[in-house]
Amino acid sequence: MSMTFSVRNNPGRYALLLGSGVSTEAEVPTGWAVVNELVKRVATAEDTSIEEDTDPIEWYKETYDEPATYENLIEGLAKTQTERRKLLEEFFEPSDKEAERGEKQPTDAHESIAWLVDNGYVDIILTTNFDQLIEKALRDQGINPVVISGPESARGAEPLQHQDAVVVKVNGDYKETNVKNLSSELESYSDPMQQIIDRVFHEYGLIICGWSGKYDTRLRKSLQECETHRYSTYWTYYSDLGDAAQEIVAARGGFTVHHDGATSLFTDLRDRVRALEDAEDGEPLTTPIARERVKRYLTREEHKIDLSDLIRQTAQQTREDIFDEDRLPLYGEDLADDFTADDRFREYGNLMPTIITVLMTCAYWGDDTVNSGEKAVSNALSTLAPSQSPDGGSNKRLRDLRRYPATLGLYGAGLTSIAAENWSLISYLLTQPIEVSRSRGRRPVEKNPVEALHPRYLTREWGRGLDREDAEESLRSSMNKTLREPALEFFTSESMYEREFKRFEVVLDLLWYAQGNGEDVVSLGTTYWGESIDELEAEIKQQGTEWPLIREGVLEIDPGEAIEVLDTIREDLH
Repeated sequence: MSMTFSVRNNPGRYALLLGSGVSTEAEVPTGWAVVNELVKRVATAEDTSIEEDTDPIEWYKETYDEPATYENLIEGLAKTQTERRKLLEEFFEPSDKEAERGEKQPTDAHESIAWLVDNGYVDIILTTNFDQLIEKALRDQGINPVVISGPESARGAEPLQHQDAVVVKVNGDYKETNVKNLSSELESYSDPMQQIIDRVFHEYGLIICGWSGKYDTRLRKSLQECETHRYSTYWTYYSDLGDAAQEIVAARGGFTVHHDGATSLFTDLRDRVRALEDAEDGEPLTTPIARERVKRYLTREEHKIDLSDLIRQTAQQTREDIFDEDRLPLYGEDLADDFTADDRFREYGNLMPTIITVLMTCAYWGDDTVNSGEKAVSNALSTLAPSQSPDGGSNKRLRDLRRYPATLGLYGAGLTSIAAENWSLISYLLTQPIEVSRSRGRRPVEKNPVEALHPRYLTREWGRGLDREDAEESLRSSMNKTLREPALEFFTSESMYEREFKRFEVVLDLLWYAQGNGEDVVSLGTTYWGESIDELEAEIKQQGTEWPLIREGVLEIDPGEAIEVLDTIREDLH
């Protein structure tokens, strides 16, 4: 039950480590079994019988003066890639009769694992097996996995957090004839493969199934040497828990789970996770699950509608919360005596982590995926903006602050878009009109996002001079704090986040001024310094008309005029 809740509540944060016990249920032989059988066939071809008490591996070494490695046997018996594949097919591919009996086919265990991957609960599968059953099960589920099976594929692999279905075959793949079998071969991995293994063991929780830990010495040591890990380890076992397993469980502070076989384990896990989903049906979507679903939907054409629905539904649920006047009153008599605007900023921020995470994830990853979510993200800003004003008795300052959630959404999507150079999305967001309220009882009006959601608009009722400047600085600082935690998934450090936040502030202020909103502005209450302006100015000077926001028509002035606007903003900072 603990494993079920860990998987359900931490989607994409658990990896599987699968051993031969998962494949033997499908009647697939282990690598040792293949080697032993090939040695016996060599002996038959030599018209030699191996005594029952003789180890075939030792017989081969004494006879041919070389170890009975997978490579030596395959290269000696089949000289071309085609011949090697034909030689091995009978061990790993089902014959017609075996297929009829359901042998050497993905089992319910493989299919249940594919379900967990497809629904965002598992992203990484490490396996010591040489067969391709897990890949086939994933493809049958409509998933095209990234397969890493040797140093070359490991070296060229993208970072794991950028991918959502990765199979790491630490001991090789039979079709590539690069399998590790001997104890000497299992004592080390190539540097690229070792780096991937270490990262998985450090950053992911583990569910181990069908692996004894006895023979894969380097893999075992890697687990034991991993001193810190963020999530739990669940070692599942069918028969006895061996000494190696007990040592690893102790080293990682793990948990043991007895089961009746891989099929029983994974079908039960799938059904329990699915039951939790059903029990939570109708409840607000949790932030971690929303994040993983967005990642999955972005990468698959068939999930284009699912992505749009997810963004729309999340934005709508957030809207219901932020415009609930019982929760967030707008009238002076309903407010505490010590109530401040900062209180309202915090209240809004506490209601928005899920939609903010959804928008940021789309913005950061969307440019390199088959689904961008552009229209849905833009529509979400309209959903988060008020479409109707309350009556005249409400607090004027709080009326304007009702646009704060939409501004927060624009900032979140904007700064991650720019950081990821997703210029398509940021250009779309900054040019597509959004619906916002005007006077009470009238229909919403469409406005340019910069004009409608700039912090300057939200603080217009604070008067002039320092009061308004202080209010706007407070608003910008509150957004910075609110967006920091969800943004750190996309940035390697807080300093990088700070730089991108300030960079987006300058971009939005540049657009605000360029659209004629800078008259009589003393200060915008900015939280950035002149060096942020200098960096943007250097970009524009270097790229000229190819600077993305000029090239895309978002900024409808030439580079020289843009630099003049930046000079004006620089003067206003002082």
